[in-house]
Amino acid sequence: METVDRPNSSQFPDTDGQFRRRAYRHAVEDGAIDLTVGFFTLVVGVSTQRRIFLPLAVLYLSGLAMAWKPLHYQLTSRRTGYAELPEAPPLRLLTMVMLAGLLTMGVVAALTVTTGRMWNLESWPTWAPMVAGLILAGGFLDTARRSGLVRFYIFAAASVAGSLFFWLFPFGPRINPSDRLSLFLIAMAGVLMAVGGATMAHFVRTRPVIPEEASDGR
Repeated sequence: METVDRPNSSQFPDTDGQFRRRAYRHAVEDGAIDLTVGFFTLVVGVSTQRRIFLPLAVLYLSGLAMAWKPLHYQLTSRRTGYAELPEAPPLRLLTMVMLAGLLTMGVVAALTVTTGRMWNLESWPTWAPMVAGLILAGGFLDTARRSGLVRFYIFAAASVAGSLFFWLFPFGPRINPSDRLSLFLIAMAGVLMAVGGATMAHFVRTRPVIPEEASDGR
């Protein structure tokens, strides 16, 4: 009886997984996502000081996710080609930034309302930046895992280190506990936009635009 050799997983690597990884890397390598997420982090950071702006930040969530696509096309697709993804990569990160603000504010609201007055600064936990930092770190680690880009691991480490700093550093009476959360988010926004700008400048300098092929009809 003739036997048939069956292929195993070592003979056929996960090409679909590799393609998704390359496509995701292609989507986030140009620095546009850093600038988009950085600007949104700034909006959320300001909103933690002026909570009336939080609904506006929710509207910005979808707007910035859509604004990323034409920027990415102009920067990357004209230089390295086009790769379609089932989801817009910024949406996941922008959502994590939104959660870093909303969930942290929700935790603070639940804790302070038990003292009789919501948002009472005397009962505001100084560790609020740590909650936001861990949420942001989770989003950056997910992006790093999907893309394989080292800078998102650095963003995750900066989120944890920055949140620890703004939790533990003795700023003195001029900085109240709520300011610690806002300053952390604003500082992370600065890091994201600075790295995004440098990444974008390097990408544009090293990746020239691919000239379009001339059509047959002249």
